[in-house]
Amino acid sequence: MKKSYLYLVLALLVFACEDSQFSPVNDSFGGSSSKGGSTARFAIKGNILFVVDDQRLNVFDISNKNNAVLLSDREVGWGIETIFPYGDWLLLGMQSGVLIFDISTPASPQFISEYAHIVSCDPVVTDGKYAYLTLRTGTNCGQPVNELQILDLSDITNPVRINTYQMVNPKGLAIDGSTLYVCDDGIKILDVSNRQNIKLIEHIQDIPANDVIFHRNQLLVTADNGFYQFDASDLVQLSYYAF
Repeated sequence: MKKSYLYLVLALLVFACEDSQFSPVNDSFGGSSSKGGSTARFAIKGNILFVVDDQRLNVFDISNKNNAVLLSDREVGWGIETIFPYGDWLLLGMQSGVLIFDISTPASPQFISEYAHIVSCDPVVTDGKYAYLTLRTGTNCGQPVNELQILDLSDITNPVRINTYQMVNPKGLAIDGSTLYVCDDGIKILDVSNRQNIKLIEHIQDIPANDVIFHRNQLLVTADNGFYQFDASDLVQLSYYAF
């Protein structure tokens, strides 16, 4: 079975349970908060499912849950790792940068622009005005760099990096308004209201966190050792499920 179809099976299972708060799909698809994990490889808009593999953006019509139809299987680059939707945009995190597509017509994504960086692993999220992406070492993705980069998307055809923030070994991230959550030596909560002067608000340590979702004022965290839930207001741990 092709890798893209393996992802389709998983995504359809999620789609069948899309009311679950644990769905990795961005259920608002246009709000200011990320509902999908930054390391997800699939997303849904309406009746259209987007799935990425290493090189392709696959588009499926899932209006009939019993008979998903592949609309397109398009090679868009190499080293594609993550997918993140926001409104009419779809951001693909690649080992070499970020691709941005217009999905105002979901069944027919149109390329808008690309931001290139050194070869590195690249989760990415956006709040519609800025994109936030992490680059890290310790993988097969490439160069020895550990940092958070912030892109200005005011001209969506020409994303511009406006700041870089050094980190330990960052992975997934989530954005809620001016608060950014980054899985880096635990979970770092950053005030990014001033993108030129990022401030550390809090640091949840001793959790080998990989990805984080902000949902209904909760932080849903996947880690090497299990699944955590935190109250985002006071960062009190609500639950833990060991893997």
